[in-house]
Formats: sequence, C-alpha cells, structure tokens
Amino acid sequence: MKNLFKKLALGLGTATAICMSLTPAFAAGSITSNGSTSGEVIRDGVVLEGSTSQFVDDLSYLTSSENEQDVKAADIIEQLNAGTPLTEAFSGETVALPEGVEIDLSEFSLLTKLQDLQAFDADGNRLEENVTISWEVPNLTSELGEVYVLHYSTKADKGWEVIKPDEVNYDTKMITATFEDLSPVGVIYKSTENVPAENPNTSTSTNAGLYLGVGAVALVAIGLIVFKKHKA
Repeated sequence: MKNLFKKLALGLGTATAICMSLTPAFAAGSITSNGSTSGEVIRDGVVLEGSTSQFVDDLSYLTSSENEQDVKAADIIEQLNAGTPLTEAFSGETVALPEGVEIDLSEFSLLTKLQDLQAFDADGNRLEENVTISWEVPNLTSELGEVYVLHYSTKADKGWEVIKPDEVNYDTKMITATFEDLSPVGVIYKSTENVPAENPNTSTSTNAGLYLGVGAVALVAIGLIVFKKHKA
C-alpha cells in the first residue's frame, strides 16, 4: 500500500508538470522594441505607392547635433529606454498633450523603446512631414489601459509631445498614428484598475483552474491503473 501512495504522488507530479507545459506561461510586461511597420506610407491622406518605413536605433544625429535641445533629448531617450519613469526623465521638461486630452504622465509607463521612425518614397527620398504610419507593437494587449504615442519633434518650436493614435488594434497588435514630422517615437500606456502599471500582463495568462482540473482527472486515471496493477 505504501508503494501505491508513492506511485500516486509521482503520477500527480508528472501530470501537473505536463499540464503546465501545455499552457501559455505568464510573463510580466517589459519595454520592447517597436515591431515592423506595415503597408505603404500615407502623406496628407494620400497613399504613396512604393513607399516604405522602418524603425532604427541610431540616434547619433541627436547626440552630435549643435542644438542643445536635441542632445538633451538623446539623453532623455537613453534614460527612458533603460526604464527610468517618465516623470523622472522629463523633470523640468515640457511635454505637449493632444488637444482636449488631459493625462498625468506619472500614471503612464513606456511600452516600447523610443526609436527613430523613418519613411521613404519609391525613389528612396526621405518623407519627413505629415505622414501616417502603422506598425506592430508586440506587447500590446487589451488589458492595458489608455495607449498613446510619445514623440520627440526636432522642429525648433516643438520638442516632446504625446500623440493620440489614429487607431489601436489589439487583435493585430497594430498602432496607426499621424506625425507632423518624423523623429524618435515610442508607445506609452496607462494601467487599468486591475493591472498594476509596473507589472502589466502583456501575454496570455495561465489558467490555474485548468491545472487543478486536468491534474485531478489525470490523478484519478493514474490511480485506477496503479490500483488494478497492485490488485493483480
């Protein structure tokens, strides 16, 4: 009988391990790179055939700029990409908000790295003004709260701004936004009441009930098999 209980315990452990391996693992949210851009670029409402766009990490044009504001922006970007809270990185800085939108940046976190967004026409010429671009955000889920685009404009009269996306598609994990000019871009989010800002669930969560249910069924089945063998 003692050996029977040992076999049952071993069977339960094995069944639970198998159940866990077959279900998606829970992963806490973290800052990721922006995904690939999608489709052709739209400028002033017109689709530009043959146009392309991309994200790049090279921000040397900011660090080597003669404009002190650009150099400071490069430092802020480095801090944000390293995980520094928005309000700390933007201490003393002005961040313009979308018209009619009131948000508290202390409630927001960076979802994707700030990277330079570039666009080109069919001939390879840079497109830098009034463009609309769609791109993938790998860790975008409906469990996140409000989602906005954080943008640094190199125009002398602008600087840091928060842009309201034209569209946020949680099913395809795509964001579409329009920019008056192109330069560093990232995505920020506000947590919902049920998901803390510092630890959003940006992947499919594990169903603990599934573990218990399947494990119990497996235990009963293994118990019957072991019992029959023991009786025989």
